[in-house]
Order: sequence, then C-alpha cells, then structure tokens
Amino acid sequence: MSDYPLAGLKVLDFSRVVAGPYATRMLSDLGAEVLKVEPPEGDVTRKLGKIDQGVSGYYLQLNIGKKNICVDLRAEGARDLIHKLAAQADIVVENFRPGVMDKFGIGWDDLSKVNPRLVMLSISGYGQNSAERGRAAYAPVLHAEGGIIARQAEMGGGKPTDMQFAMADSYSSLHGIIAILTALRVLDQTGEGQHIDLAMVNVLHSADDYAHFALDDIWPKAPETLVWDAPEERQILITGDMKWLWIMFSTKDGLQDPTPQGADVRTKVRLRMEAMERHIRSYDSFDALIAALDRLNLAWGEVFPFGPEVYEQPSVKANGVVVNVTDDEGNPRRTIQSPYRFANMKSGIDADSKTAKRGEHNVAALRDWLDMDEQEISALAESKALVSQ
Repeated sequence: MSDYPLAGLKVLDFSRVVAGPYATRMLSDLGAEVLKVEPPEGDVTRKLGKIDQGVSGYYLQLNIGKKNICVDLRAEGARDLIHKLAAQADIVVENFRPGVMDKFGIGWDDLSKVNPRLVMLSISGYGQNSAERGRAAYAPVLHAEGGIIARQAEMGGGKPTDMQFAMADSYSSLHGIIAILTALRVLDQTGEGQHIDLAMVNVLHSADDYAHFALDDIWPKAPETLVWDAPEERQILITGDMKWLWIMFSTKDGLQDPTPQGADVRTKVRLRMEAMERHIRSYDSFDALIAALDRLNLAWGEVFPFGPEVYEQPSVKANGVVVNVTDDEGNPRRTIQSPYRFANMKSGIDADSKTAKRGEHNVAALRDWLDMDEQEISALAESKALVSQ
C-alpha cells in the first residue's frame, strides 16, 4: 500500500451507519489502515437492504477494505484497550451522540492524554456543545429541519417525503475527510493534535447552494419543468428554465410560436410549454433528439429507472464505477468504487478486497497494533471486552 497517498496512517473507527463509515471507507481506499471497532450487536447496516448471501450490500459498500475488531465498551478492560489502540492511531472517527465516548472514558479529553498528536473527528447532528446535543439525528431529520424536504415537495407538487439519498450523512463524511486532512497538515506544522466537532446541521446548510434564497427571503422560486417525455417512450432532463429553452428551440431549431396576438402571459406560457412538449416528442428517434440538443449546446440526461441499468451507461463502465469484490462469506459481489484518480498514485479497492466479519481481526489487529501476546488477548476475551462472532 506504499504507493497509496495515505499509506501509513492508522484510523480507529467507532462510527456506524453512514456518517462516519463513508469517510473511513474513503480513507481506506486512499491507503489508510482502518480498524473498525464494532459493538457485539453489530453495525445496524449489516442487516439493511437485500441479503441473499453474506452481509448486506449497504454494509459492504460502506465498510469494505476495513479491518474489524469487536469490543464491548461496557466490559472490564475495554477502556484500557481503546486507550492503547488510540496511542498507536493517527486518527479516530466517531459518531455517537455527544457525551457517549466520555461516558466510556474514551472521549477527546481521555484519548488526547495518551496521544497528544491524535486527530479525532466527532460527527453529530447538532454539535458537541449545542443545546440540542442530546437529540437523536439521522439524515432524514436534518433534511426535514433544513427545509429540503418541503422544498422538494413544493418543486415537485407532491406530499413532503424524504429523498432517497442520505445527503446529510454523506456530505458530513466528505467534510469530515477535509477536516481530518486539514488537521493532519496542522499537526505537521505544530505537532499538536486536534478534536474536530462536525455538526451535520452545519454541513447541510454549508453545502446547500439554495441557501441564499432562504437568507434573502425570496423563496419560493417558481418551479420549472425540466423532465420531458421523449421519443421511444423515454424521458429526458434538459437543463435550463423554460424561457431559455424556448429561445433555443424557437430561434435555432425551427419551433414556431403558437401564441395568438394579444394573449395574456398565462396563456402564452401554457401554449409555449405545450408547443415545446410536442416539439421534443416530434423527433424521429431519441438519438435524433439528443443530436439536436447537442447541436444547441443544451445539457441533457436520460431519466433512467433506478436499478442495474444505471451502471450500464458507457461513462460509468469506462470510469470503473462498479468493482467486483468479496463479501464476508467469500461470495463474489459488486460494489461502488471510490472516485479518486491520481496521475502517479493508486487509490480504491480491487477484486482482492473483502468485507470483514465482526471481530475477524481481533487477534491479528491486536498483535499488529499493540504487539499483544496470546495470553493478553485471551484475557480480554475472558473479560468479554473482546468478543468473537
């Protein structure tokens, strides 16, 4: 792994579900050694999604490539074990509610004493010190409170419902990586570790490119129709508002204005919309339509149903988005590759990558990280601090 950009870094990962595991999966893909500390009951995502064989695809996608130890943080000896591991780690990632790590004696104040150079990322819904620090927070909660669910319903004209994408979780993971790499840079300059308090609510608003509408109090923005029925019973999204599309189609593609002289604005908009709908459907084929859109320099995308065919598109295949891997039972599976491509370094997972069983590396990791002997490891197992599957 020496030819990977983050080779040599050790990450102790207490996180579960998405906010945190996605960050550590990307760190692993970039060459860091990630040791996931999983509780005896397991990460809940092991059982989420379709499970025909082995672990769920949900868990596999977020945790492949990581080593795994199973630790009961409530057991005697667990705290000392974590302190020893943290002393060898460069990075710790956790997404418990604020105060939980402290309760187990493995919070920032505890771990920074055993390793002053440690970089620790704490992801929570509302921040470590806010008035709402104790609230449970998953991505849909933040989507609701951030106005995103209501905005989507208003734009689509439907009942408010959460999007099928854990935006708050995924964005928090990516911002977490940025913060970690920044803290490592500071460490190089000062020799001091950092505790990073990353609130998902902050991340969501920071990443929202529509925030200015709310701040300037000019929402709601008039909804635009972007998805159109196309030839061959297909659908296509064309970027640009109706006014711009009308200009392009009417001035450069032969579309005639059906609006009678003296028509009011509402009638003009309706008739032009109907004319564009007919015009887009009038092409002899879908290929003829997209050729015209390319000629007009209009960005477009076919609306694919969510399923395997999404990953059959030419660019998806050419960029190696999907990779063949192995799950915890040794079964061949497919998952998503990380997106990083470097000119002179490696990144990502390959066919040899696998998903670890819970506690699979209890012995190997403790020998590697802490040089523990069999007697010490057996004592941890007897105290139930170290749990085998």
